[in-house]
Amino acid sequence: MKKFILLPMFALLSVFSFASPNVSDEYSIYVTFPAGYVVGDYIEFLRVLPIDAAASGYYDISISYTRGNIAAAATHRASISHANPAVWRETGMVNNNGYILATQRNFTVDCNTEYGNARFRIRAINTLGITTDPLTVNIKVRSININAGWVPLSVTGNDLTVTKLQPMTNEWSLYVGNPVTANSAVAALNVKENGYVGVGTRNPQSELSVAGTITAKKVKVLATGWPDFVFEEGYPLPDLSEVAKFIEDKKHLPGIPSANQVEQGGHDIGEMNSKLLLKVEELTLYLIEEQKQRKKLEEVVKELKQQVNSLKHK
Repeated sequence: MKKFILLPMFALLSVFSFASPNVSDEYSIYVTFPAGYVVGDYIEFLRVLPIDAAASGYYDISISYTRGNIAAAATHRASISHANPAVWRETGMVNNNGYILATQRNFTVDCNTEYGNARFRIRAINTLGITTDPLTVNIKVRSININAGWVPLSVTGNDLTVTKLQPMTNEWSLYVGNPVTANSAVAALNVKENGYVGVGTRNPQSELSVAGTITAKKVKVLATGWPDFVFEEGYPLPDLSEVAKFIEDKKHLPGIPSANQVEQGGHDIGEMNSKLLLKVEELTLYLIEEQKQRKKLEEVVKELKQQVNSLKHK
């Protein structure tokens, strides 16, 4: 019985092999900027060797430093994949312990994803603190996937041309649910490569797609072309008879999408608010004109009453 059990195991071992990587997943170093460093100065400190043709390149880079009366830290994240371009880009942050304010920080982390030569550098973006003191930056790099080796570097220079951002991930998903049940999790959040964010949907079709109800205390929509031009002199206010004919034919107001159009393609809230306000302003003008006509009629009626009373007295 034992032989019967062990033979398949030996067969499996002959097909599959197992090994543990010898390289640590973490690497620590520090670099020192001189007292008079300026914005744009950088220190290129590390080359990384992600395995599987660089497909495993996913790293957290944490930095911290003090300078006289300041103390700050941040953790950056970089995603390196196969055959990436040889260009320096700023990495994104997953946290930022800035000095007093989050914006008050001295350094960022750049990544060059050149295939076979991926590397990191610390770049100065500010000079906060006692400027007569040098500034040492403590760095810890963690490989989230497998990294085949760390190559220390010591390259310095100044670069004020970095404007591009280095992707932190190609796509990000958050599935939530109760792990005790066998039910499928719910796609709470999905962020796609194009920046589209889906809430409750895995396939967002715009910058923000929500498959459900939005509850908010306040929604602010920035819009241009607010229709106060309706009150400008010379505005061609449509004749009410024309409006009545349009409504009779089309079954909706001029300039307002029909029910079928909204059902098929939805509507822009900012644009619709603008159109509705235009109609309110036009309606206000109609009411003002109606009031003018009514006052004229009241004057005519008043005058006729006076004439009638005068005739009665005669």
